[in-house]
Amino acid sequence: MSSTSGAVKHPLAVTTWDTSEYQVGCSILASGQTTMGPCVAQFEKDFARYIGTQYAVMVNSGSSANLLMVAAYTLRYGKGTAIVPAVSWATSYSPFQQYGWRLKFVDVDDSLCIDPDEAMKAWKEQGGTGEWVVLAVNLLGNCCDFDRLPGYNWVLEDNCEALGAEYQGRKTGGIGRMGTHSFFFSHHMSTMEGGMITTNDRTFYEMLLMLRSHGETRRLPAENVFGLTPRPFEFHLPGYNVRPVEIQGAIGLQQLEKLPAMIEGRRKNAATCPLPLPREVGKSSWFGFATPKTTELLHRCETRPVVAGNFTKSPSLQFYDYVIQGDLPMANRVHDEMCYIGNDHRPIDWASVL
Repeated sequence: MSSTSGAVKHPLAVTTWDTSEYQVGCSILASGQTTMGPCVAQFEKDFARYIGTQYAVMVNSGSSANLLMVAAYTLRYGKGTAIVPAVSWATSYSPFQQYGWRLKFVDVDDSLCIDPDEAMKAWKEQGGTGEWVVLAVNLLGNCCDFDRLPGYNWVLEDNCEALGAEYQGRKTGGIGRMGTHSFFFSHHMSTMEGGMITTNDRTFYEMLLMLRSHGETRRLPAENVFGLTPRPFEFHLPGYNVRPVEIQGAIGLQQLEKLPAMIEGRRKNAATCPLPLPREVGKSSWFGFATPKTTELLHRCETRPVVAGNFTKSPSLQFYDYVIQGDLPMANRVHDEMCYIGNDHRPIDWASVL
């Protein structure tokens, strides 16, 4: 994490903001409308359009998006077994633990996403029946190979690191039953903290509206699938308070306009990158560059583990109900031998970085 000259040569992340984000932020603060309002609502509509889904619900972080996705699915269908990749972030998994699911960890392949052959094997061992889902984590900007996973009706997407990625012409995060997105500082676009859940399912959408705000019915549309009259202080689901604030929605609108150009910049950096990189599935949005560790790389760049490495090595696993399928050779290699360096929208002069 240090360079030979004492200064960081290549950072993990840089800001995606310019004066427009600061200006709209100040205008929101001056307006007095600081809690969730019209900017959040407009950002949800525009973001759903970008992903290609009917609905989007904004929350205060990508981790909260994962929590609400699992909560809505479980409250609707019940708990069961979640087939998950062994390499991902902690809050990809913890909502399943909190809702009583059993996790079945399977290996990743050379794309660093869930190995579809291992996922299918796990599904067949379940008998193809019962309560189960596949968590498709689009890791470091790359796409899962969705056509080789068990049916889309049972796929939930963690798209927090792959905003803008495409699989056969469709944006990731809009392929499974629900998809989650993160707008943390180091991600493709930033609202400081912030997250979103996207879906084409009206029932899930209305559940998410309630779960986001204490479980209250007051946020429901007048005509809703539950046949409820929206009322304050009437709680239909066991919910949370994971609402965003209005400044995040306003900044999100600014960021969304810039997003296509920022992702194109990331792709150009990948196209010229001389490092050995994971196999690209679909059209990656290149969150960062996972690569084997070298001494020179560690000296000249800020680095970090590939997400959380092999999560089955985490001490927190003692609190989970889980099984591990096979020896996880690729996940172990990622854990022991690889790191990632940052990518962003600015052109990278690779000769000065490596």
